[in-house]
Amino acid sequence: MLASTISNPAPFITRQFMAGNSPAVRIPVGMAFPPKTELVVVREGDRLIVEPKEALQNPLAAIAGHLRALSVVEKLANSRGYLTHFSPS
Repeated sequence: MLASTISNPAPFITRQFMAGNSPAVRIPVGMAFPPKTELVVVREGDRLIVEPKEALQNPLAAIAGHLRALSVVEKLANSRGYLTHFSPS
């Protein structure tokens, strides 16, 4: 399964650029999908989610991927002091 071959690398900051007439984003090799993997891009508000088409055929794998992505975003936000955790009274 593809999800088991992808590690959870540290967050990576990049910028959008133009490749011809199309916006593009560079990603590190450690975050790349295997060659010829069909990808699906979904926009959720200000976020773009890129996932392999096969993950959509396996909803549990897709959910696991989203949870991993949220974990990475939370780590990045914590490292920059954007999030504070609190205990309910």
